[in-house]
Amino acid sequence: MIEAIELFDLSNSIESSRPIICEIGSWKGKSSYVLASAIKDKRGVVYSIDPFNGDGDVASKDTYHREIEKLGVTLLENFKNTIDTYGLRKIVSIIPLISKDARSNFKEQRIDLLFIDGNHEYESVKMDYDLWTPLIPTGGCIVLHDVKAVHVYGPKRVYEELILNNPIWKDQRIVGEMGIATKA
Repeated sequence: MIEAIELFDLSNSIESSRPIICEIGSWKGKSSYVLASAIKDKRGVVYSIDPFNGDGDVASKDTYHREIEKLGVTLLENFKNTIDTYGLRKIVSIIPLISKDARSNFKEQRIDLLFIDGNHEYESVKMDYDLWTPLIPTGGCIVLHDVKAVHVYGPKRVYEELILNNPIWKDQRIVGEMGIATKA
């Protein structure tokens, strides 16, 4: 709950007249709902990037597939249903690709808030960081989920190596299991 509140507050505090949020890893849509709800009156957009196939880091893959089997629909259909239930389809732009492929076709020139919660293997988290952070302007935010998780190590390592003591980031902090920083 504390993470959802923090994501809402971060999104809601974006000062741009057209907030742009990019979420890598959307799963069933809870964080997309929170991010989009915060900017729905600001003509913003949340790009939800996920291949919607349940493939991911080794530690999570089996759990993901068991959860998908329980849904009764595809993960993408479930995600769309979640977004539609809350009337957020005009705000959430679904990109059903892996991060690397989505980045090569991404048209926006900036991202006000980047939420990385995709594949949690170090190489994947670092690739997401390297590909997407150049689009974050001064004052924009990055959030890495599962920095404090015990079942995966990638987010924590990226946060410690590339954000924590890096002068391009300020206001580094942990909220729940999320590592958060603002571009200096």
